[in-house]
Amino acid sequence: MKKPRQVRVSWWRGVLLLPLLAASCAGSTGGQTLDIPVAAAGPATAVAGQPLVCGADPAWTITVTAASLHVGAVYLDQSQPVSGAQSTGCILTGTYVAQELAPLDVDVLSPALQPFPALAHAVTTPPALIGEVWLTRGPVDAVPSSTPVQPILTVAGSATRTATGDAYPFTGSVTLEDNYQTSGDAAGGNPICKKRIVTPIPAAVTLAATGGLLLRIDPCRFFTAIDFTALPPGDAAGTYQFSDDPGAADYAPTASNLYANLHSSAPYTFSWTDDL
Repeated sequence: MKKPRQVRVSWWRGVLLLPLLAASCAGSTGGQTLDIPVAAAGPATAVAGQPLVCGADPAWTITVTAASLHVGAVYLDQSQPVSGAQSTGCILTGTYVAQELAPLDVDVLSPALQPFPALAHAVTTPPALIGEVWLTRGPVDAVPSSTPVQPILTVAGSATRTATGDAYPFTGSVTLEDNYQTSGDAAGGNPICKKRIVTPIPAAVTLAATGGLLLRIDPCRFFTAIDFTALPPGDAAGTYQFSDDPGAADYAPTASNLYANLHSSAPYTFSWTDDL
């Protein structure tokens, strides 16, 4: 096998999955061990420096003026799970075939490819079937995951109701820290890591010695099925704020849908590109 270049990784995630990668390139796989570039970007149809207009919902025209997502890690796996994450724990069965451990703050309004700051460790065989996006700033099972606590997602924009023409300027953030962990989570029923790991994301990707892995993120998908008339009352400037407190009375249905969309596979698309 080709000897990989040295890559600096975060120990708390690297030690978790490197043994799986090492096993996958030994014996019968016949693949190469590679260090590959990985990048993230907004939709290819976006225009850098300009708002993104989302028109898929006939009830609303949503104009996103700012959107940033912190991606703590990216993984590819060669096994398709039956129903997402396992009943306990947050590591998928099968073989992880790629791991990008260097975090990146992604401007998801820009179509430009934004490289992760370190190469990913990967093997060329077997091909990937699903991907994972880790939405964390530190250890995926720690609360808090980092200090100071910072948002994973920040968004801003305006939603115009088709039926009335009323505009709802909004801002929002999602932290995914202790405010998202309930008392039953610590016992293992639904650990915080499950709320931070987005999986399964379809990722039928064959890794190669040339090119790199691209993760595109569509911020329009964050606002699927959100009724902006149900947002909490606006501030003095008339801006509506998504709640970031799942225990608050005004968290549902708007902020709960924002988180559910963020945690679904819909905004994320993996592909292999020759542009890296």
